[in-house]
Amino acid sequence: MLVNEKEEKKLFQISDDISGELEPYNNPSQLLKEDSVYVLLDNTLKKIFLWIGQSAEVRSRFIAANAAQKLQRIKGLTHRVITIDQGEESLEFIKEISPMVLPEQFRK
Repeated sequence: MLVNEKEEKKLFQISDDISGELEPYNNPSQLLKEDSVYVLLDNTLKKIFLWIGQSAEVRSRFIAANAAQKLQRIKGLTHRVITIDQGEESLEFIKEISPMVLPEQFRK
């Protein structure tokens, strides 16, 4: 998990291998997949958003929650973890993720 102190925002996806590490998600042309879980680190807001797709496996959800907590320990307790289920996205989350990648339901 590469965390750069100077980056304002970074989007991660849980790796498909057994390690469960967060991998940088650098493909803004892609939509968030409903069978995946993503972590958005926002250093400006001091928040770690955990977005859970509606079809994500329980194992992926568990690994992502642990990874978000690990990221919080790295960044410090000043960063708050916020869990978001697909379809229940807050306006704050939409605003923060929209320059990076946008779930299909927001493209209207």
